[in-house]
Amino acid sequence: MKTKLPAVTRFLALTLIVAGLGCASTSADAPREDEPPAADACFNVRDVLSFEALHDRFVYVRCRRSRHFLLTMENICLGLRNSLAIAVANDFNRVCSQDRATITYEGLGQTSHCLILWVEKVEDRAAARKIVDLRTKPRRETKE
Repeated sequence: MKTKLPAVTRFLALTLIVAGLGCASTSADAPREDEPPAADACFNVRDVLSFEALHDRFVYVRCRRSRHFLLTMENICLGLRNSLAIAVANDFNRVCSQDRATITYEGLGQTSHCLILWVEKVEDRAAARKIVDLRTKPRRETKE
């Protein structure tokens, strides 16, 4: 019994460390005061013309009819920013916020999947880049 307890303890400690690292990742859940409010949106997969990973958690999507979207993944997707190919999958052709759609990408020498948390309509790629920059910069804590 003495030999199993340290192994279990090490496993639990490792699990907590990994979970903590995931929680310490860049937060995209709470909008800042200086950024535009997020508005949920949807797009049809068939309308997608191109994808561009702007960060390991954010993907810009350009669609037909001059429609542009910013996708926020549920977690950091290692290798997404340097991926060679990106595809969106859902049970339906339409992809909306929190509908369990996923992104599949080739990153770090393997195929990976990430859950799409938010779909936001943006003006263009520059607007998407600005939002990503605002959400990924470290927040300054103010003393009151």
